[in-house]
Amino acid sequence: MTSFKVVEQPDWSRWLADQGNTVLLVDHDSEAADYRRRIAESQGQAWLEKLRVIPKAQWWVELWDSSFPARQVLRPVQLLALAEQCLGDSAHLPESVIGLQGIARRFVDAFEIAERYAIALTMADVSGPDQEAFLVWRDELRRRLDAMDAISAGQLVATLSQNFASLELPQRVLLSHTLELSLPEQDLLRSMRSAGVTVNTLPVFTEPQAESVVFQARFDAASDEIVQAAQWVAARFDEAQRGDAALPRLAIVAPDMVSRENALQRALERYLYPLALFPAVAGGRINEPWRVGSGKLVGYPVIASALDALQAAAGDTELEQVSRLLRSSFIAEATELSARRARLDWHWREYLQSNTSLQRALREAEFAGFADSVAALAALRDAAEGHHSRCLPSVWVERFDKELLAVGWPNREAGDPVVDQCRQGFSQVMDTLRALDRQLGRISRTQALRWLQHVLQNKRFELRRDQAPMLQLLNFDEASGQHFDGLWIMGLTDAALPAAVEPSPFLPRDSLLRAAVPRANHRDALLRDQRLLNSLMTSARQVVLSSAGQSEEGVPQSACTLIDWHYPQYPLAVDEEAFELSIGVTLPDEDPVRPVSAAERQGLRGGTGIFKAFAASPFFAFLKYRLRLEALPVPVEGLDARVQGQWIHRALDHFWAEVKTSAALATLTDTQAEALLEAAVGRAMSDAVAHGDELQRIEKRRILTLLNEWLAFERSRNEPFVVEAREVGGKVDAFGLPLRIQIDRIDRIGDHRVVLDYKTGSVTANALNAENLLEPQLPLYALLGEAVTGEPVDGVVLAQIHPRDGMMVHMRSCWAANLVDKTVRNPVDTPEKWEAELTAWRKVLAGYANGFLAGDSGHDYAQGAGAFPYDPYVTVLAREEVLDDE
Repeated sequence: MTSFKVVEQPDWSRWLADQGNTVLLVDHDSEAADYRRRIAESQGQAWLEKLRVIPKAQWWVELWDSSFPARQVLRPVQLLALAEQCLGDSAHLPESVIGLQGIARRFVDAFEIAERYAIALTMADVSGPDQEAFLVWRDELRRRLDAMDAISAGQLVATLSQNFASLELPQRVLLSHTLELSLPEQDLLRSMRSAGVTVNTLPVFTEPQAESVVFQARFDAASDEIVQAAQWVAARFDEAQRGDAALPRLAIVAPDMVSRENALQRALERYLYPLALFPAVAGGRINEPWRVGSGKLVGYPVIASALDALQAAAGDTELEQVSRLLRSSFIAEATELSARRARLDWHWREYLQSNTSLQRALREAEFAGFADSVAALAALRDAAEGHHSRCLPSVWVERFDKELLAVGWPNREAGDPVVDQCRQGFSQVMDTLRALDRQLGRISRTQALRWLQHVLQNKRFELRRDQAPMLQLLNFDEASGQHFDGLWIMGLTDAALPAAVEPSPFLPRDSLLRAAVPRANHRDALLRDQRLLNSLMTSARQVVLSSAGQSEEGVPQSACTLIDWHYPQYPLAVDEEAFELSIGVTLPDEDPVRPVSAAERQGLRGGTGIFKAFAASPFFAFLKYRLRLEALPVPVEGLDARVQGQWIHRALDHFWAEVKTSAALATLTDTQAEALLEAAVGRAMSDAVAHGDELQRIEKRRILTLLNEWLAFERSRNEPFVVEAREVGGKVDAFGLPLRIQIDRIDRIGDHRVVLDYKTGSVTANALNAENLLEPQLPLYALLGEAVTGEPVDGVVLAQIHPRDGMMVHMRSCWAANLVDKTVRNPVDTPEKWEAELTAWRKVLAGYANGFLAGDSGHDYAQGAGAFPYDPYVTVLAREEVLDDE
């Protein structure tokens, strides 16, 4: 730390008596805001016009700019761009390196530390290829900075000292008591003092209250810790309101707040500020009574939408990104075309792959009749046409502006405070990208987008407010130097504190220690964490220290050993609803689902799927076939299993249209059979134009191999057969439900007829049992097939054409239990057993139909998560009795 004089008590009238130029240096913006508040409270707002409170790093830059405006101090992103060039042009970079930017960042961090702390390294001081490479890269970066007549932030203090005689100095410099100065910074301030500048360190503000009251709270899970912290804030807020007192200044602090932000904000919305859940009522989320110290501009939806648009226009992208852009409220005609765009989104997910492009998506939209819904995206595509040549970053900024204008971004009228401020922040990001001309030169679109994304991800951003929020969510470093009425310090585990020290691959540890670089070793880091923790524990009237025995990921954790944990236990709140909502609606004692009316019955669609859904869950059948809820199709990489199954069905249909009988199959040589199969597969896959030639070739070969194995089974069947019908369908009455059924294949074996159903997925034969009838399709065919074909059905065959299951076949009929010689457990192979099976199926299926028609919407909540195909619906619409059980 410094050896400057410590002032007994901040006597602001003494410092500002003659209206002198005074600067108060602090560590970061949050501490600056806290000082401004305290000065305004004690001296009046007008005093802030006489005194500048500014972070130290920012003042060094301003001091340089005011004295040497012609020589530029590079922004961090400019220095990173320059460093990438140094590394890329160097022979010391291993050929195996794939990503350059990660190494460049580590190098820049080491370079800035070495420059800031005046670490003079030579080849004699280093060991290993990494440190040798650092010296080469350091010298090259220095050379390029000199050639540009620019300096880095790390070189700034030393360069200020070198040009001290030309600096425009203030009359007084005051230092926050928490401010830590490097040796070069101390030398610069001593030079200022020798030149007549008053330099003093301020003490801790004294508070007109008793010592801090500290509590502890230990939890089993991190989620409980977050909920209790939110309830603590809500309780302090309620106390102030009931006592008609000023709102307290509160903070929730954690060693790593970023990982807790989302969960904390959800808890705060529930317990502290439920109106945040209803933005239209609350006037927008800008009024939330808390601020997040580590907020990022890229986290705001309006900015994410702009990035989606620019990336989608670049070429190949993910369907999810094009889908987000289509559904975004920040592109033109979002409100007017929301319903049409939702239907188009469904269509895209059905017919496009997960990897696509804006051009392919637009072509599919036009083909499907949605051209009117994608005019904004078409305008984006047209605006980006030709924007692929290499050019300067400033030119890319102009191009990106034109593309965003074409897509209608941000599609909001002026006056929306959130969007207006985000647009200003985005404009600043574009200015930063524009400033990279000298460092990057002419770059490609991909490189321009990468640098834009880098700047966005590192852009700190917070919405401006008319009134300071009462609660802050902060990291440890951001809370340092501030004072609060109440403070909850969470996440105090051994994994978080003391913080681990990561050694630098480029700088020797001995050199870091000699230069007094903070956290150069574990001992120094431990002492600093202890001091910081002690400082925080005395920075508020009430402090709660908390830890959880288990992380969000379920990993066991130990409590932080820097704390004795001997403090009184904080009285935990009972988890109650945070607010009540009164509405003028009278609810009936019972609210059953109405039975299916005659008109609704005629409009039912779904075929045998209604029975399968009801077998899985009556609730599921109600959601899907009465409310007509459907999950969005999920695009997949490569080929969709559903499409692959369709190709196999079609190929077999084409093959048996030619062959027709087992006798004809027996006369075919292997070569002839494969030729017929290949032709059948080619016809079946004629719609595979959306897939590449190589992928089609591989899939054709896979299907041919699979179907050749299936034909080998067909050749081995015991009895001759005739394929009497293929893909035969019709409308039937299924126990009161109007259904349309489609039978894959009917074989005539002597005087018997059996229905074959191809399955390309895994299905167990037990699912056909009446006591657990989860696959009702074949039983329905057995009972209703005669109504379609005019002939009775004497048996059913579940034919699994699946490589993993080895062509499994399960048969139940009135004369045989299998198509080949095989021992079958509990066979259904006689007229009596077959009739008993039909009777059992008829009873179960009639029960399914009657339950569905009567409005049965029950659900077995004991099922596993994977047993119910649409379980997200169950979670949202769970019955009250389930909540009581839980």
